[in-house]
Amino acid sequence: MKELQELIEKAGLSAGEAKVYLALAELGVSSIGPIVAKSGVSASKVYKILDRLIKKGLVSSIIKEKVKEFKIESPNNLIEYLENKEKEIALIKEELNKNISYLFEKVKLSENKSNCTVYEGFKGLKSVFNQSLNELKKRDLMYVSGITESTEEIRNYFIHYYKNQAKIRFKIKAIFDETAKYKAEERKNRFTEFKFMPKGIITPATFVIYKNKTVIEVGNPHYILTILIINKEISESFIQQFNLLWKLAKK
Repeated sequence: MKELQELIEKAGLSAGEAKVYLALAELGVSSIGPIVAKSGVSASKVYKILDRLIKKGLVSSIIKEKVKEFKIESPNNLIEYLENKEKEIALIKEELNKNISYLFEKVKLSENKSNCTVYEGFKGLKSVFNQSLNELKKRDLMYVSGITESTEEIRNYFIHYYKNQAKIRFKIKAIFDETAKYKAEERKNRFTEFKFMPKGIITPATFVIYKNKTVIEVGNPHYILTILIINKEISESFIQQFNLLWKLAKK
């Protein structure tokens, strides 16, 4: 019964509607009292649910000796209801496709505006970098400057991140501290290029730039702040600084 209820809910009925519908299926023609007892749904809700089921063509009502009773219509009506829902969804999808360009235009306009968001902790850092995996495509370029201390969890995440980057095939140019050569070795693939700052120069923050986004990661392994800035002029400014550092850095 539970599995059937779940199937009916997936067809588009609420949990309450599914319970009342199945209760009526077992009861046959019934007044409110037995439906409430069988379904476990309160009387105040059952009345509203029955009205909805009648409108959906799944239940009908009759007056018997001045008492209103209910029964389910043919179970085929449930299949028909689902088919009608599928047709409605197809129409909605068709109309949405016609207007999708408008939404893309609005998103593009909003991205050109300055926007700064601060994320706390490892989950926030992951959220920002996972977003970049969805945005960057083949031959796109990401710039990375600096590398902060990390826990084993963070280290493993970025090893996995660079594997996903290689699958997408966007490029990364990264400048790490000289002490982080082993991390570069872990993340190396044919779409990455690493250089290193001179010995003794340690950066307390990591800067990541791609498209119109600049990501700044600061803090320590146990308290990370990830700042995401969306602004084309700012990202272009950071790219210019990166290119100067790239000339100074060594392979």
